[in-house]
Amino acid sequence: MSVSIHELKDNSQTMESLLWRISASALIFRWLNAFLVQSSFAPDEYWQSLEVAHQMAFGCGHLTWEWRTALRGYTYPAMFTALFKILESVNLDHPTLLVYLPRLLQATFSAGQDVALFQLSWKLYGMNAAKWTLFCHITSWFGFYMATRTLTNTMESVCTTIGLLYYPWPETKRRCNWGLVRRLRLICTHSCSSSLPRYSLVKCILLAALSCVMRPTAAIIWVPLSLWQLMRSNTRIIDIFCKYIPVGSAVLLASCCVDRIFYGKWVLVQWNFLEFNVLHNMAGLFGTHPWHWYITQGVPVVLGAHLLLVIPGARQRRMLPMVLLTAWGVFVYSLLSHKEFRFILPILPLCMTIAGSYISQCTQSVKKLSVLLLLVLNIPVALYMGLVHQRGTIDVVSYLRQELGSKVNPESVLFLMPCHSTPFYSHLHTTANLQFLTCELNLESLDGYVDEAEMFYQDPRRWMDEFDSSSRYTGYIVMFDVLQKDLSTVLDDQGYQQVADFFHTHFPEGRVGSRVLVFHRSEERIAKRPQG
Repeated sequence: MSVSIHELKDNSQTMESLLWRISASALIFRWLNAFLVQSSFAPDEYWQSLEVAHQMAFGCGHLTWEWRTALRGYTYPAMFTALFKILESVNLDHPTLLVYLPRLLQATFSAGQDVALFQLSWKLYGMNAAKWTLFCHITSWFGFYMATRTLTNTMESVCTTIGLLYYPWPETKRRCNWGLVRRLRLICTHSCSSSLPRYSLVKCILLAALSCVMRPTAAIIWVPLSLWQLMRSNTRIIDIFCKYIPVGSAVLLASCCVDRIFYGKWVLVQWNFLEFNVLHNMAGLFGTHPWHWYITQGVPVVLGAHLLLVIPGARQRRMLPMVLLTAWGVFVYSLLSHKEFRFILPILPLCMTIAGSYISQCTQSVKKLSVLLLLVLNIPVALYMGLVHQRGTIDVVSYLRQELGSKVNPESVLFLMPCHSTPFYSHLHTTANLQFLTCELNLESLDGYVDEAEMFYQDPRRWMDEFDSSSRYTGYIVMFDVLQKDLSTVLDDQGYQQVADFFHTHFPEGRVGSRVLVFHRSEERIAKRPQG
């Protein structure tokens, strides 16, 4: 069938308009997402990104043992450091901006991931599948929960998804009509090619390298994809020596230069990371799980209701590459002893393409049922996890931010909680002395070593008596309510009074209570204390 010039132009303008609408909608959605996630998830969200960036920008912040042993790279925190320095240069380094702008920045990158996933599905499986893939992705409770968090896992997932958009997938019948595109290029500048970018191995390698620089475990996905591409290539020698090696080396060199600036020496943190966590299996010190944990718990929890669509969708022949890539990722991650939900975040977009492709081929009644199922089961979970569960440690820091900010000479704060339970200087942006119970690893293999947090929980009353008699004045004490029974008398004797109480979780466990308590004492109260 012949296609007229006007029809080609209309087709191009329609696709461009659609992409712009999706981009704008994704950006607004993720920015709203940033404000609807007010809970804590993993300490690394603050301590391995924002706290490091605050120390880099303002010279005030706590660096955990990973940074003292060069296990972490500065590439990801440097992004927030630049943001903080810009705010400082225009006298806008207000604590509230330092808290929310990094989340909005990460939300912007995640919006780009949404658009890239839509384009990827469009290229591989057609427009109908692309729309359903995007719908599945934005209704994922775990995607919503993670998209705006300043974790390297989130950025790894973003770079991986965008990289997959430029990956040279085998030609499929469902792809964009590139014959139409070539004809359209001769007619108008804005063509389908700008909406559906053709593969670019250089861009793909660049994004793959960036993801591996930030999280070396990203290689789990990119190594088999790279080998597959080279097996299918007629110019593999040129690809290796003119693309893979130059681009990969450039990204790694740039990362090393950033680390050289802030570490003060040349280090290869990616190797240190793999050596510590994989070769020496030291990650197991943070907890171990059985080999089947991702299969029986990790994947079902992360996918949630979408699992009901992914399972039948995986039977589609055209989804075989995505299914194999997902299965490979789960398999390799299962070999590692330390497992967390966030580690498999990069496979979530892959599963959404499978679910979206399946829905697109279902009957109208099944599509309506799927929409109802995803909305009813995901929205309540997403809102509960974002607005209710584990929010006390964030609320208490907001309270302290107001308290300390209102005083000329802010008082010191002591966090009597499992280490790294709350954000630190990055969320308070204060000159006050902040202290917490440390939990440094016994890297020197000292006999009888007990970290500070463990020492405190063995005998909280004794620890508090020794701390009060040997340390400087402390104005605020923050702790979970599980300690109230043990420390109420001690705190009262030392002149502390409870001044705030914040809900944290409906599911307290071990040393983490259901509420976060704040105690305060003034120097006047210390003067009135009875002398023993």
